Amino acid sequence: MRTKLTKEAFLADLHQRIAEHCETVVERFAPLADEQLQWQPAAKGKIEWSILQCFEHLNLTHQYYNAKIDRALSVLSPVATPDDFYKASFWGSIYMYFALNPKYTFPSPAPITPTAQPDRRVIHAYLACQEALLQRLEEIAHIDLNATLIPIEKFVRFNLGDCLKILVYHDELHIGQAQGITSQF
Repeated sequence: MRTKLTKEAFLADLHQRIAEHCETVVERFAPLADEQLQWQPAAKGKIEWSILQCFEHLNLTHQYYNAKIDRALSVLSPVATPDDFYKASFWGSIYMYFALNPKYTFPSPAPITPTAQPDRRVIHAYLACQEALLQRLEEIAHIDLNATLIPIEKFVRFNLGDCLKILVYHDELHIGQAQGITSQF
């Protein structure tokens, strides 16, 4: 079901989630030793990502989406009366249902697949991405989140609100994955 939120409530929710992500990263992951950050659990006969690989994947995902968002915002025409709410688009709803649900797993596309041995700088880069995302939330407060379309793939467009929600909720999914790894050492 596609719900409708006021833009203010939607952006406040994203802001709160980002703050929680940063707090979790600083408190739970930054203090870990390099060996713990690079440790890869084996599950169901396959190799799972390490904590650092989870964060590198998130950084790559932010780079991918930010490039698309930047391109769309650079040619944005002002809307006379922007909507004061956010409602997920058709494609955004489908993506969020499947891709952000931990019971469904999909292989990561090559452009956002982490390298074999990232180092702890990916954690600092992740925190910088979050600061940039918080800044973006401030900058886009006057933009229509529904009318601003972001081409993601050949036939798929998300609205700006979808892209922001996907980034934040996707982070939550993989931070949860990284937290699960810490319970295995």
